Amino acid sequence: MKIHSLFPQAVYFSTLERALTEEELKTIDEYKKKTKKNSGNKFSTDLEQFTTDSYVLKHKTLKNLKEDLTTKIKEYFNEIVCTKDSITPYITQSWFKYTETGQFHHSHHHLNSYLSGIFYIRAKKEEDEIVFNKSNDRQLALIVTKPNSFNAMSCRLSVQTGDVILFPSTLEHEVLPKKGTDLRICLSFNVFVKGTLGCPVALTELVLE
Repeated sequence: MKIHSLFPQAVYFSTLERALTEEELKTIDEYKKKTKKNSGNKFSTDLEQFTTDSYVLKHKTLKNLKEDLTTKIKEYFNEIVCTKDSITPYITQSWFKYTETGQFHHSHHHLNSYLSGIFYIRAKKEEDEIVFNKSNDRQLALIVTKPNSFNAMSCRLSVQTGDVILFPSTLEHEVLPKKGTDLRICLSFNVFVKGTLGCPVALTELVLE
């Protein structure tokens, strides 16, 4: 018997190979004073907090951090996307999230974005995780006895300080209620491309500036 894994979703895991500077940490701490509850579920009081500024990586003190994350994004494109199109990926929106005990984020995906990413500024591997969900395309509601990559509807990945995750923006993901008493801090961001893609002869050319 041979089983082929067709069209898998790529979730990139890496680490920021340096500690954040005092200046960067100070900026992140100051941003915590300018947050609001996530509005995904207006009936809940346990939603994680995120910054009202959704372009935090434009802050001058975070310039080096933005460059470091852009390097990771380019690695994703070089190793996974592997295109000859003349395009350059770039970070569009970016925001900090501060998650306290019991707070969560509902399952969602990101529109108007090609790639999404998360950098974990403060997280504990024993307590913190991200959950990726498969789109609800089941025909039968079967009780699974041996979960695998083909029958699983969700996958939990533990995360810790310094982790950088990149994944397709169409991939559903969520954050379960926060365990432990430590505050989790992360930077979320979206990525799009600029340049020329497609083929003029095939009438698929698109110029993005």
